[in-house]
Amino acid sequence: MSDSNSLADRKRPPRSARATPAATVGSLAPPRRRRATGVRHGDKHTAILRTAAQLFAANGYESTSLDMIADQLGMHKATLYHYIDSKESVLYQCLVMSFGDLDDVITKTEDRSVPVLQRLRLFCRSLAMAQNSDFGRCLVLVGSRPLDQEPSGEIRKFQRRLDATVRALVTEGIADGSIKPCDPALVSAMLFGALNWVPRWYSEQGKLGIEDIVNAFIDMLTLGIATSKR
Repeated sequence: MSDSNSLADRKRPPRSARATPAATVGSLAPPRRRRATGVRHGDKHTAILRTAAQLFAANGYESTSLDMIADQLGMHKATLYHYIDSKESVLYQCLVMSFGDLDDVITKTEDRSVPVLQRLRLFCRSLAMAQNSDFGRCLVLVGSRPLDQEPSGEIRKFQRRLDATVRALVTEGIADGSIKPCDPALVSAMLFGALNWVPRWYSEQGKLGIEDIVNAFIDMLTLGIATSKR
């Protein structure tokens, strides 16, 4: 997610309709369509996005069709169009939901009453948790390339905002003496490079949880950039 949006105010309002909750993505063969049951519109919209994100991550964006998404949900494609406009729209909204609490996280990183390295750890933990959700994994594995022509450039703004947050924390740490003199841009690139790779190999059945992994990464990072003052 490096070079990586405030997402909450960019969500596109869903259209109205009714259908069923998302099925878990298992095999690539879609299940038989099931009769749709009554579910609140917002829940159904989220279920569609979550199922799409799972399929994009499992099969790739180009190989996933709207028919596959509809089949996985047990709904007709015509019903699906009550909620979405296009595959690009689905991907955009998945990316929007990948780090929906970004504003709150950034606000916390600006609280100078908390040591800067502690705030950097908070940011990394929040980012890693977001990246390893269904929506975040979709963002990491698919990337923003299919939306590069998106006119407002919101995805790029999002990526740049994440990068700027890390750079600001490192710059602040250098200024207060808690971080050794270094290039904030390189620290940011190294951090995002490490965290961006986790969704590609992380398994919930593994020995380490996401917080364990992030803590280990941050410990290794701070050993390299922190002064003895920390």
